[in-house]
Amino acid sequence: MLRYTLERTLYMLITLWVIVTLTFFLMHMIPGDPFTSEKRVPEQIRQNMLAKYHLDKPLIVQYGYYLRNLLHGDLGISLKYLNRTVNEIIANGFPASFQIGMQSIIIGVFLGLILGIVAALNRNGFWDYVSMILAIIGRSVPNFIIATLLQYWIASKLRWLPVSGWGTFAHTILPSVALSFASLSIISRLMRASMLDVIGQDYIKTAKSKGLSSFEIVWRHMIRNAILPIITVLGPLIAGIVTGTFVIERIFGIPGLGKYFVQSIYNNDYTMILGTTIFYSVILVFMMFLVDITYGFIDPRIRLSKGGK
Repeated sequence: MLRYTLERTLYMLITLWVIVTLTFFLMHMIPGDPFTSEKRVPEQIRQNMLAKYHLDKPLIVQYGYYLRNLLHGDLGISLKYLNRTVNEIIANGFPASFQIGMQSIIIGVFLGLILGIVAALNRNGFWDYVSMILAIIGRSVPNFIIATLLQYWIASKLRWLPVSGWGTFAHTILPSVALSFASLSIISRLMRASMLDVIGQDYIKTAKSKGLSSFEIVWRHMIRNAILPIITVLGPLIAGIVTGTFVIERIFGIPGLGKYFVQSIYNNDYTMILGTTIFYSVILVFMMFLVDITYGFIDPRIRLSKGGK
């Protein structure tokens, strides 16, 4: 297990290095530079600004500078936000995105698992149709439409919760619910399909023949074996949500990380693009690593050994 963990750690570092390298060189293929959009800036001042951030040097030299700073945990200074480092911007924006994202994941996973299990145990019944309708809504209706409807009915009409803003737990409920529909739909469909596959297995029939209770069969045999596909999608799902959702954050006025990532692309803010991309990649790769480790605890049949045997 230790050897496997070390190998996976090495693979993670190589993956992150590839991501950093590709992002760095692809980013510099974008026409212009961070100061191209600046109006009425004399050429000499522009050249001084490029020199200050080493943007006047050959690309491979810039790459070396960035890797050196990255090894020291320095993501650089934003080229658009005055006197603010990328580390500081991420530290300020990520907590809000993380809170909204984790709350939506908890709602989506909890309700998705329940709906998927109930739908499979009542195939072609009322709850099966309810589960499928919610899954279709979650996959086909964009989250900003759901967010707008929640704002209109729950906040504006019924006045149960704030329309937008940030500061109290009440401000986090509507954006979390709006974000949860996508994960709820994915998890409920996967859990239903996986449960239906498990229900027909021979070991389930054997458990029934031994006289085990329905609850014990469902909990110990069905759910434990059916939940593996859910573990697989949770890694990228969590990474994608907790790092910020620009549209939802914009609608509800949440000071999250999503807006910085989107605006950095429009502004050609090289350090911000690289910093947020690296930050997102670290979370994604780490979550995939946790998924692999979790497999061994969920299903004893899976053995993490050399060669993947």
